[in-house]
Amino acid sequence: MAVFERMGTFWNRDPKGVAIDLLRIGVGVIWAFNLIFILAPSNQYFATFQSSASSFAPTTLGGPSFANFVATYPGIFSWVIAILTFYLAFAFLFGFTTRLACIVGGLASLAFLLTQWTSTIVLNGSGTDVGAHPLYILIYLVLFAAGAGQYLALDRWIWASGHAHVPGFSRWIASPPPPDAVIRTPTPSRGGPRPVPGAFPLTARTLLVYAAAGVLVSFAVGGGLVMGLPMPQNGSSNTPLEVNYVNLTININASNGWPQYSPANFSVPVGQDIFTIVDNDQPMNWTGCPCPVRGTVGNVEEINGTPVKVVPSANVAHGFAVPALGLSVWSPGGSTVQFTADLLNPGNFSWMCEVPCGAGANPYATPPMGTPGYMMGTMTVTS
Repeated sequence: MAVFERMGTFWNRDPKGVAIDLLRIGVGVIWAFNLIFILAPSNQYFATFQSSASSFAPTTLGGPSFANFVATYPGIFSWVIAILTFYLAFAFLFGFTTRLACIVGGLASLAFLLTQWTSTIVLNGSGTDVGAHPLYILIYLVLFAAGAGQYLALDRWIWASGHAHVPGFSRWIASPPPPDAVIRTPTPSRGGPRPVPGAFPLTARTLLVYAAAGVLVSFAVGGGLVMGLPMPQNGSSNTPLEVNYVNLTININASNGWPQYSPANFSVPVGQDIFTIVDNDQPMNWTGCPCPVRGTVGNVEEINGTPVKVVPSANVAHGFAVPALGLSVWSPGGSTVQFTADLLNPGNFSWMCEVPCGAGANPYATPPMGTPGYMMGTMTVTS
């Protein structure tokens, strides 16, 4: 209760500053959830990092080189991202080195935006989606400019204790406000408080207006891109798409016993493509999979002729996912899966199996998971 009473006092004195730090704590909660995802064993973050990084190759602005470089050194970059996530969660939650955290968080969101560029800016056949990272970058700018780290923050304690005078350290923590920045004097005409001359003019109301404006701008940019950058189509909207057929088979490789897609690297024409996957492997019981179908026409796949939107995990053996297209389908062992996808944009797209089908104690970290030519490859959409 004392904390809430103290925060109430702070709010009466400086509502803008308190609102800024509440926003800072909210960002910290988001990073904390990211950290929980990394640490949860069921998510197999470290084991699947290489294949996850490779999946961004088709969507990275400027080509796949950066994503492929990261995937080449999964041990280094997976730990770099994990440590970075821990730092940002701690820094924003506890207000420690807040200015540095705003810079690091902004650069991280910029990196994620660039590596997800074509999936963030252009969605297959359905316009555009700006995504969250531009809004995150805007929030980091607001936190930095407005001086986050004044309330419920270690930065304030560091200044008060005199530790901020360590050479080179003070530039990375929130600067203390001017002595008169939060002093309020009564306004005779209205009887309400007003800031004294020289105080920072950004009020709590102005801050909320800026935050709302940022959200609206993000949506407006997305809508503008939808209208200004229409997706190329084959002919007019009244012209039906050309129907094409793609046949894939999953067999057990006789030399090593690994399941293997055939072909792993293949081409499909632009148009409405009907995929057929014949899975000759044995059923598996992947209890951790809700297995919803995504990215197909109607978000439906057919298993032995029966249409489903969610595949029971009790017998799922393999999957076929194209992250850049938002496509995920699931293949029960000993079955024939068929689905239809509208592929309207030429390009090279990485696909992978999302089901833990590797050999050994850790099926995510051992082949054939993440092994090109077996359970991952490239789908080339040709014009």
